[in-house]
Amino acid sequence: MWLSSCKKSGSSNPSTDSCVFYFHLHTEIVDSTIGGNSDGVNGGADSNTTGNTCYPWYFDSLGRHIELQVPQFFISNIMLVTQGGKMVMLNNAVLLKGLDSEDYYLAKVPVGTYVSAMFTVGLTNADSTMNPSMNIITSQNPYPIESTMWNESSGNYYGMYIKGAYDTSAIGRAGGTPVNPIPFTFAIPNGLTIQYPITLPTRTLPASQTYGIYVATAGSINYVHIYCDYGKLLTAVNLMTSNNTATDPLIADSLAKKLPDMFRYEQ
Repeated sequence: MWLSSCKKSGSSNPSTDSCVFYFHLHTEIVDSTIGGNSDGVNGGADSNTTGNTCYPWYFDSLGRHIELQVPQFFISNIMLVTQGGKMVMLNNAVLLKGLDSEDYYLAKVPVGTYVSAMFTVGLTNADSTMNPSMNIITSQNPYPIESTMWNESSGNYYGMYIKGAYDTSAIGRAGGTPVNPIPFTFAIPNGLTIQYPITLPTRTLPASQTYGIYVATAGSINYVHIYCDYGKLLTAVNLMTSNNTATDPLIADSLAKKLPDMFRYEQ
């Protein structure tokens, strides 16, 4: 079964000898070079709470506007790591991250203490060649894959597809309304992303503290909160000059190498 975005669902009740895990994936641009709050300096902004009525606008360190329109990528080969070092593979758990989708049901797993998570950005070879009109299923609700994820030339899905705009105008730099946004479109094929597995740091603090371990008791529902920081990813390229992988395929290599820097714990 393929899994995609969903809100908390009562259909995933764990049994008395198991617990449930979710990924909570935040859409963020908070890197010091690309991101920041509306003042272009401090912190960052979540796509659900900041932006205009269409797409969220963020600010880079120069105060220029940047927006994300299609920040999509697949997550597969998901594993949870126990305190004893055992890796629990979540079979058939494949996620498609979207702009304002954040809660992703993963699976029921044995009770225990979990300290880390591992996954791959992109799809396995077997999954990447499935019919492009297929649906991802979560809690019996079909969620169609965006057509932009399908790579016609190679006959499979992209591992990641990002589309947006970057405003370089003087007004944009001053923090005014964007007037001259330069569009960018980045598509990373699975052949690249499959080489970059993501391993989140081991959590060692007591469960009651920030970055604490996950003590998953019987019947519990647990969330791994992760920032998906597109700012960290986009520092690999100059958005003013390198803005389309269709015209410069080497951009995909630069972006793929930054994938491990893109993810970190939110709490």
